[in-house]
Amino acid sequence: MRTSMQRTELKAFLRARRAVLTPEAAGLPRGPRRLTPGLRREEVAALAEVGVTWYTWLEQGRAINVSAAALQRIARALSLSPTDEAYLFALMGLARTDVPEHQFQLPAVMHQVLDLYQAPAFVLDTVFNVLAWNRMAECLYGFGDSGDFGGPFADNHLWNAFMNPARRRLYPDFENGALNLLGMFRMNQAAHPEDPRFHQLIEALGAASAEFVELWQRCHTAPLSAITVPFFHPEFGDLSIHSMRLPIRDGDHVDRATAFFFAPANAATAASFARVARRLAAEQAAQSA
Repeated sequence: MRTSMQRTELKAFLRARRAVLTPEAAGLPRGPRRLTPGLRREEVAALAEVGVTWYTWLEQGRAINVSAAALQRIARALSLSPTDEAYLFALMGLARTDVPEHQFQLPAVMHQVLDLYQAPAFVLDTVFNVLAWNRMAECLYGFGDSGDFGGPFADNHLWNAFMNPARRRLYPDFENGALNLLGMFRMNQAAHPEDPRFHQLIEALGAASAEFVELWQRCHTAPLSAITVPFFHPEFGDLSIHSMRLPIRDGDHVDRATAFFFAPANAATAASFARVARRLAAEQAAQSA
């Protein structure tokens, strides 16, 4: 525990979760002499297979050694939700262990939103695999057409930024654009340390690109906020784009994906988007005829 705020929050959090867990829910007898509806400290300690004194000190926020395995047993003893468990580990500054793979399904309505949006828009998961996109984004990025740059990372936005020449040419200021992507990716990795895909991608990019290694070693971080970036595309021309990033959360309120919505930052970009949108609309009308 590194701050008094964390110690104070840990005490309040553990006590609150212990107070709302009834003996019956934990598989314990209530007994005739119980004065409070929740579990006693000694009951939590027994369920978690830890010492009563040790658990008491933990709940008091004392500076004691805590392993990830012991903390996970406490989370199970208190019947914590995945979100609560992640919060408990974050308070202790520990990485979670033995976390089951989370199968995230992008809400179907997201595809409708993308199709209705009249500018490039797409969705990346936490490791930057492309989950969905609209036709404007397909025209700009060439999603779904990785050519000779496929393999296991064919649909990964970060991999293509470094390894696909057609994607690299989109960024007149490649270094700053790549640093921003890496900064968001690093934040995602910190939030999901149990996901092995981060290490796999970092290892593959490190072996394939010295430029990636140099930029990654700067340890840059970037918030999930809107930025204005220059682009160049043979059909769209020179663009100045506002890139808005919005988190998509699952039922446990954990960030599982990010939606990127592009908006024109100047009149020339707005005209370019409108021109490409008209072409796409005409092609769709011709196909429907």
